[in-house]
Amino acid sequence: MTKTRKLRLWFAKRGVLRLISHHDLMRCVERMARRAEIPLATSQGFTPRPKIVFALALGLGIEGHREIVDFELSEPKSPAEVLEALASQAPAGFEWLDGQPLAPEAMAPRPVAAAYRFEVPAPRRDQARDAVAALLASSSWPLVRRRPDRGKELTLDLRSFLLDAELNAEGSLQARLRITPEGSARPEELLESLGLRDLLDRGGILARTHVELA
Repeated sequence: MTKTRKLRLWFAKRGVLRLISHHDLMRCVERMARRAEIPLATSQGFTPRPKIVFALALGLGIEGHREIVDFELSEPKSPAEVLEALASQAPAGFEWLDGQPLAPEAMAPRPVAAAYRFEVPAPRRDQARDAVAALLASSSWPLVRRRPDRGKELTLDLRSFLLDAELNAEGSLQARLRITPEGSARPEELLESLGLRDLLDRGGILARTHVELA
């Protein structure tokens, strides 16, 4: 059983937990770690913080089926020990899935792509399939991102971020979005470009199925 001071863990956040913000998710994980008595290392300075690093923030309302978080510990533990302790403190809708030890020199996780899934009802599938084909066939797809809180607009090319997309026979839309150091397109923006945003606004569940690391 390999023990280490650095761990990479995978978890899922489903159901009503999708309605909490990323900030609240961070506090939830910190609380679980404290209650599970995980010996977390802390940062230096006047306000030390536990060394917990999430690979990628998860937007409000989006389920995460295989999210990534790194822990740095003050004493060596095995992934199995940490997972078992955390699972005993996990709230409903939160599931710890897997873990692996990291080398002491391992860098923080660097995401390069994320995959998403959204279920499309039968009456909308033909239209959505045509929209997916049109988007994939285009060389560019400009969209405007509005920031009312800052009074600014940003134009970006959705097509440059879309790696692939497919609407399968069961009506499941699956897409991968590229992530760069400057950012990425949002999955909600993809749904809007495909004419499906209203389904999300009416309660459809958008899920991030996995995050790809460099």
